[in-house]
Amino acid sequence: MSLLKNGFGKGIRLKVFTITLVPLLVMTLILAGYFISTRIADNETALVERGATMSRLMAAAAEFGIISELTPQLKALSKGPIQEADVKDVIFLNAQGQLIYRSTDIDFQFIPRPSPTYNRQNGYWLFATPVMATGILIDDSPEYAEQQSPQILGWVVIAISSEPMRQRQLDIIANSLILLLIGILVTFIVAARVGHTLTDPIIDLTQLVGKLQQGQLSARATEQSNAEIGSLERGINLLAERVQASNQLLESQVDKATQRLRKTMQYLETQNHALHRARERADQANMAKDEFLARMSHELRTPLTSVLGFTGLLKQTELSFEQQEHCRIISQTSTMLLAIIDDILDFAKLQSNAIHLESIPFNPEECIHSAIEMQAQSAATKGLELIYQVSEDIPPIVLGDPMRLRQVATNLIGNAIKFTEEGHVMVSLKRLETNDNTLRIELSVLDSGIGINQDQQAHLFSAFSQADSSITRRFGGSGLGLVIVRKLLELMEGEIRLSSMEGQGTEFICTLNCLPATPAVAGTPPRPLSHTKELIIFDQHRNSLQVLSKLAHSVVTQIIPCRTLQHLSSQLQQTSGSNSSLIFGLSADPDIAHQQKRSIPEIFKGVKGNILLLVPSLNNDVTELTQIQNHHNITVLTKPLRKINLSKWLSHSGTQSGRSQLTSKLPKLTSGTKVLIAEDNDFNRLLLSRIMGTAGASVIEAMNGMQAIQLATEHQPDIILMDVHMPRIDGIEATLQIRQTLPQIPIVALTANVVSSEEQALIHAGVNRIEYKPINDIRLLNTMRLLLKQELGSLPPAAKPHDEKSATDLSNYKLNAADLHAELLRQLTSLQEGFSAQDIHKLRNHAHQLTGLAGLFELPALELASIDLTHAVKKADIRNSWHCLWRLQRLIEHQQYNDETDGS
Repeated sequence: MSLLKNGFGKGIRLKVFTITLVPLLVMTLILAGYFISTRIADNETALVERGATMSRLMAAAAEFGIISELTPQLKALSKGPIQEADVKDVIFLNAQGQLIYRSTDIDFQFIPRPSPTYNRQNGYWLFATPVMATGILIDDSPEYAEQQSPQILGWVVIAISSEPMRQRQLDIIANSLILLLIGILVTFIVAARVGHTLTDPIIDLTQLVGKLQQGQLSARATEQSNAEIGSLERGINLLAERVQASNQLLESQVDKATQRLRKTMQYLETQNHALHRARERADQANMAKDEFLARMSHELRTPLTSVLGFTGLLKQTELSFEQQEHCRIISQTSTMLLAIIDDILDFAKLQSNAIHLESIPFNPEECIHSAIEMQAQSAATKGLELIYQVSEDIPPIVLGDPMRLRQVATNLIGNAIKFTEEGHVMVSLKRLETNDNTLRIELSVLDSGIGINQDQQAHLFSAFSQADSSITRRFGGSGLGLVIVRKLLELMEGEIRLSSMEGQGTEFICTLNCLPATPAVAGTPPRPLSHTKELIIFDQHRNSLQVLSKLAHSVVTQIIPCRTLQHLSSQLQQTSGSNSSLIFGLSADPDIAHQQKRSIPEIFKGVKGNILLLVPSLNNDVTELTQIQNHHNITVLTKPLRKINLSKWLSHSGTQSGRSQLTSKLPKLTSGTKVLIAEDNDFNRLLLSRIMGTAGASVIEAMNGMQAIQLATEHQPDIILMDVHMPRIDGIEATLQIRQTLPQIPIVALTANVVSSEEQALIHAGVNRIEYKPINDIRLLNTMRLLLKQELGSLPPAAKPHDEKSATDLSNYKLNAADLHAELLRQLTSLQEGFSAQDIHKLRNHAHQLTGLAGLFELPALELASIDLTHAVKKADIRNSWHCLWRLQRLIEHQQYNDETDGS
């Protein structure tokens, strides 16, 4: 602050001095310069006039002396001027410029001129005046006198020294400078006194303001000035007094407020402790509620699932009509109760913000299709046509939460089927344009049901309420489905809107955000196959026919749509000579389907190519239709048709069975090859055993690393397939111990991990090859053939993790999706039992097995959930373990894996 004051003082003083001094100095310098130049010019002018006058007088007096060239007379004339101090020489010249007489000897050259003149030579002023003849007056001849011109008789030159004049000029300059300096000094003294008079009060006021800023409110300015500055000093002092008084008042108020605040803080601290205790009790209550929900969901769902299962078995026995009706009611009410339990659990999780969205790659088209398939049986039971329309710009892979998207679709499609007595339910999926990097998807579910009026629509999204009280009595339900849908869409940054008219149907339109998958995740999109064969498509439902035709247009070049059996028959007669294929869509209406089934045998006999029969559900009895004489290329699939299934049917229909075809392409091992399989997961071990058995090898199975070491030493197999993560002794340690006794035996490590440290540990342990899960059976067998020297060649570069889709087809090894589902359910049941019993070892064991299954069959969502469960169990986090277990249950029971295993 002192530096600021000093800087301010210097600045204002400098400005005042500058304003005062500069004009005075400039004026003084101008006047001094003018005075000096004028005095010097006057001195020089006086010298010139004096010299000229002296030379004229001497010329007038020297006329006779020059004519007669009388030197004494000229000498006498020059005595007067030469006595002057500055006159150095007097010279007399004749008319021809020759010297007649001079007073002294000065070195100069004089050139006679016709008029008086002067010049400077060698520090002298030379003044020359011609001596003129006065002439003779001739009175008698005036004309002659007029013609007579003056005659120059000679010249008089006076030399005056310039040194005295220069000395006088120096004196003038010196005196003027002395006077100038005196003036400047006086001006500076006056300016300094005036400046201090102005600046000192201002500097004092500035220092006072600085003190006030520092909090020295008692500081005051000395009132020593008059006029405006004096008023300013008095005003600042008055302001300082008021500020000091206000500050004292404010400090007093602050002290009082601080005391009140201290009391409030003490009260709030007491309340905070009470709130903390209440929160702990609430957390304990929430945990108890979660544990209760977990136990009750397991306890309720397990008997309900048993009821549904045994009801289904009971239906297959011989029952009377009344007993069949009782079974139907039991199954319906059990299913309804199961749905209510699921809705209540989901609603409770949403209310407590316990649902966390995943961000994993998935196929949105297949995700919605799986939700439709789960509702296909319900729609077929009511005779509803279930239609699925997908826009072509939907990307094959996006990042998001497929389970929650499937849950949204399942709720909406289930509601549409529930409230539609006849007609159809159409599900549409398309992409919306956005201005950022997000991917916005629109899901639409349109039905031809009862519709909702404007007054009832306001209650649709309220918990435990429905549009009309009669709805609950007629259709049942908890009234939570749309509430759950809306909350899930809000989590996905989406929204839901409704368009409905009573008696004309309802459309729910949902929008949600996903992220586009990176090229590394999405992979290379498959090239669309174009089939040149002619394809006839029949379906009596207009919308179904349009969707089927649009779906086939992307893979078939020539399509013939037919809506009536008569049109189909005539079209088959026109193409009787060609090898056209047929897609026949069986109606969901039971009466129409019955009529179509009566005509199908005759129609199918007229088809030369392949036949794809689309049925509303697999419960439709179409056995007789697929056993038509002389026609073996009939494939049965459910509605709605998947694009991938259509392409597969067009590519492979009419050939051998898929199993025999793919099995024939499978590499074979030499008969008698002994393969030791070390795998702790029962289903994975079963699959690997069947792959090896199909390839012609004999299999030895080990369930852990300890058994692998013992069996390898006992049987000395030709090759070992070693799972890395196993109980008791893992694959790395087992490989190290086997290498001590069997250093030459080939060992192939199987792992789902992508950790470089684990790769290095496996290589250091001595494995010959690392194969990543999901296992490609053809690649695995080819690698084994090369390691066993059963095929010449070198091993190709090791595959990168997940760089190719698993080619392992469960159906090739007498396994199917149902077997995998059963194994997943078995693991889930074991996990639930372990959680109920708080058996950490059992939880970790089955979570690990589930992770291995998910990795083997490329189920990313299931694998992620099982890994999260493993971490939660390791941390003994019961709440998070319950959440992870609930996620696994939803993934497995809602057939999350079905998307990836479809077509297997």
